[in-house]
Amino acid sequence: MYPQVPNQCPPGQYPNPQYNAMPQYPQQMPQQQYQSPTPQMAPQMQQYPQQYPQQVPMNQMTPQQQQMFQSMDLDNSGTIEVGELITAYKHMNFPERAGRLLLLAVTDKPHIDRQTFPAFDNMVQTLYRAFAQFGLPAVNAQRVEQALISCQFQVSTAQVHQLVKKYGQDDGCDFGQFLGIASYLLLCRKLIAKFGGNQGRVVLDLQGLTNLGMWFV
Repeated sequence: MYPQVPNQCPPGQYPNPQYNAMPQYPQQMPQQQYQSPTPQMAPQMQQYPQQYPQQVPMNQMTPQQQQMFQSMDLDNSGTIEVGELITAYKHMNFPERAGRLLLLAVTDKPHIDRQTFPAFDNMVQTLYRAFAQFGLPAVNAQRVEQALISCQFQVSTAQVHQLVKKYGQDDGCDFGQFLGIASYLLLCRKLIAKFGGNQGRVVLDLQGLTNLGMWFV
């Protein structure tokens, strides 16, 4: 059985009571307020302009993002560490290794700060819209591939099946597991940009391979 995607929580509440202060996927909110999508909103999502993770600017946080940041910053340090990130997504069955990949994909720092959080939040919302278009709590590998392609990830069918086996279960995945797959692909894209320049490929010597391997430790 797959964990259910949270789609029936009262506005401003997480399924886990520990995160009730975080505005997570509410059903209805007044216009002009921060609103995270639900699978039931998929038909309306088709009319929205696409925003892809690699195009998200690092803007100042909105008041709603400020509230969410403070809720995720459990130790009030002004930063979100990998442990806090994993805890925040625990109710979504978000694997620890995926949390570490997501952090590496978003920033070169060992944490998310107030400057990088808007890009992080926008990325998560973009990925959720792609997942929510099917209106299901869990999707098979074919739909995972469709969702990834809609976010302009360049990935083959064979690669998708391997990623679903690694991060999902029973030839499918829920949103937390899908987020893990996307985090891995975002990190791969970042590594290509960092080590491959404009060539779209990476050629490494031993020193370069050592440096590259540090990203995955």
